[in-house]
Amino acid sequence: MFNWNNCIRYTDPFNYIVCDDFIQNYSDDLFPNAAWANKNLLTRENKITKGISAINSLKLVEGNTKLLLENILSQQFHDTTCHLLDIPLVGESTAIRKTNGNYRIAREAMFVENYKTQNNILELHYDNEVTIWTGLIYFVDSNYGSFNVHDNDKNLVKKIKMKKNRLILTENSIKCWHSVSNWLEDYPRRSIYITAEFKNFGRDEERKPIGATETWIK
Repeated sequence: MFNWNNCIRYTDPFNYIVCDDFIQNYSDDLFPNAAWANKNLLTRENKITKGISAINSLKLVEGNTKLLLENILSQQFHDTTCHLLDIPLVGESTAIRKTNGNYRIAREAMFVENYKTQNNILELHYDNEVTIWTGLIYFVDSNYGSFNVHDNDKNLVKKIKMKKNRLILTENSIKCWHSVSNWLEDYPRRSIYITAEFKNFGRDEERKPIGATETWIK
């Protein structure tokens, strides 16, 4: 289902992957239509983002869309991603996030829409300490919208355009600074957000993970 051979790996300033024409037999219809999105996507913290987690969306989609989610959430997808990003967690057990069970790693594949904003969708940051890697598959084109890679001094290193059927994968550590540009198009920015994270950490009153302060990439 995936064209992994199209992936290009970059190592500066951290490991990330860009892969065009990633989904074989790609179709815009793999992302649910506007009526479905309006009914099922929930508003996120920044008010310009709506999404639905895999544990909820899997029971609401069918056909090739469901097959796509199942493949993204598979052990094979996790193992291939870890191999490409040189992450030493190939073969570790995975499950959908919030699913019951004794798993070390939890997975997410979330349908996401972002709406017009003059501000960055995400300001400069690195991901939560429990995050292992993250990914995005885009379902829209844009002449200016971008995923931005920054170095350890927070300087902009590379702008990666948003493009239909483009996959971006990044490792996570305290050196993996990135941001997401503003969105000025009249249509939503549509993507599947993918992540793998260590499971079963509690959170303190500031939502910082308890017992996950040690980064796994040095």
